[in-house]
Amino acid sequence: MASKVFKNYLSKVAGLGSHCYRALQFHGSPLNLKNCCQQATHQYYTRLARTQDHEAIMNVMCDTYLKCEPSIVNIGLSGMELPTLNLMIRKGMKEGMTIVAVRGDDEAVIGAAVNTGSCPWNPDHLLRFAKCCQCGPIQDLLRFYAYVTATPQLWQKYCILKIFECTYVTVANEYQGNGIAKRLIQDSWYLARDCGYRLFRIDCTSRYTAKVADGFRWECVWSLPFDEYKCNGEVIFKHIQEPHGRVDVYVDQVRFCKDYCRPHPTCNKRRKKNDRVWRLR
Repeated sequence: MASKVFKNYLSKVAGLGSHCYRALQFHGSPLNLKNCCQQATHQYYTRLARTQDHEAIMNVMCDTYLKCEPSIVNIGLSGMELPTLNLMIRKGMKEGMTIVAVRGDDEAVIGAAVNTGSCPWNPDHLLRFAKCCQCGPIQDLLRFYAYVTATPQLWQKYCILKIFECTYVTVANEYQGNGIAKRLIQDSWYLARDCGYRLFRIDCTSRYTAKVADGFRWECVWSLPFDEYKCNGEVIFKHIQEPHGRVDVYVDQVRFCKDYCRPHPTCNKRRKKNDRVWRLR
């Protein structure tokens, strides 16, 4: 599916793109997933991550995401060694849908979006994984992730077995505030479309990520304040740092350009209606 060669185009999706972005050429081919962007102070480009990028990605994740991600901070795990989350991120990268932002001069990784396929059984896997952890706060955090993943019931609502999820997004500290995270999320959406996914999902524990999703006009389908989540009747998020006081789940039904061959069939009712129209002709 992803190996099909699609025509080049300049995206006309409302809310996506910026004056500093050039024509995107996502074809489903790793060689073509290289898009340049020049800011006033930084020059970088985005592309699909390679296996040799994984350690550099983890270095950025450990320096930023695992220290400053709101759900980690709000539960009191900031500054601690988190091998369990490290393992989860590495597992996500193995799915081959990670997008990195690299400096144009020396190819150094300065940001990454680790994307994964989300299936209905993923929350159960997270709960079983949580039982193997000896650290109580880590167990609570994984149970929280499972709860957030399962509660919106997106698979049932949209009749989809697998959802494209932008799972982990981070940018190196010295490059934050330059729109790189927005670019990584945007390119993840394009990748979801080119891979044939019907639904794009991003769980925003950060207000800044939620602002990006709002800017793209995606739909917020579910929200939960951290201080309202309880495990066994006890509030587990006791170190909430504003403005990151809740988690919002955003989705977008991926739309295809008219030049694209749809990777999934239309519904039977629509097919039967079209058949009747052709017979009348």
